[in-house]
Amino acid sequence: MQTQVQRASEILSQITVPTVPEELLLLKEELNRKYPNTVTIANLISHNPELLVNFLTLVNTNITSEKNEIKDAKAAVNLLGLDEIYNIFLSSSITSVLAQSDLEKSILMHGAKAGLASAELSYWVYDISRSEAYMAALMQNIGAVYLSRQFQEEYEKIFNAQLSNPVSAYIREVELIGTSHCIVGGIISKRWNISPDIYKAILFHHDMDFSKQTHSNTKVKHLTALIILGNYTVSASLSEQYITQELKEYRNAAKSVLQLPDNAFKAASAAVQKWGNNPGLVSSSH
Repeated sequence: MQTQVQRASEILSQITVPTVPEELLLLKEELNRKYPNTVTIANLISHNPELLVNFLTLVNTNITSEKNEIKDAKAAVNLLGLDEIYNIFLSSSITSVLAQSDLEKSILMHGAKAGLASAELSYWVYDISRSEAYMAALMQNIGAVYLSRQFQEEYEKIFNAQLSNPVSAYIREVELIGTSHCIVGGIISKRWNISPDIYKAILFHHDMDFSKQTHSNTKVKHLTALIILGNYTVSASLSEQYITQELKEYRNAAKSVLQLPDNAFKAASAAVQKWGNNPGLVSSSH
């Protein structure tokens, strides 16, 4: 693991990793106050028109259970509460500053789709909110975006192989590159001050032994399982050819942890089908 971390740090030293938007830093500062001001929070979310559009798109695509469309930041703050707001705004902001190519957009879109499924499944998981589930599944691929910039066509093959062979293709990634998108993503998540529970889940989402690895932290275990089930749901929605025995075993490892009812998986699949092709989930920065 230490060697993989060193290799990941070496790769990241050759790449410019963007800082999070200033509005996010100010939002975090306001939320950390003893008595956060909801008007200030709504104004910060509304300050950048592009970020506001992305935020409202995400709020209205399965993050909220509200039947009526939320049309402005003030309504979102009042309806969702402060605990959810930061995760949602961060998730929507990340996609707006990252995607620089069709490949990067497709990588982020996979994470966004998995996020929709994971958010839906979180309804049955007592210690995970919808926004946490969405962000964990979205962030799982952040490292893949940066590795694709370094290794381009070679990495596209690696990433696509993991859609149907999430364990063996992941091992192949480590063998070829000397590190993985999980390690790179974990480092970036720490730089962006993302919740430790989320970046720890990112580290383990291709590990079949994740349940043992995370036995001392139930929340990380549940987040990791939600990422895995989100990934399975996306692969299943693409084509039956993706459903390998390895992918089923990967899914079953997560199912054994969460013990979700059958209707949970139907709801997750429906969410991906309904919202998964919404171009507003991932916008290109160039």
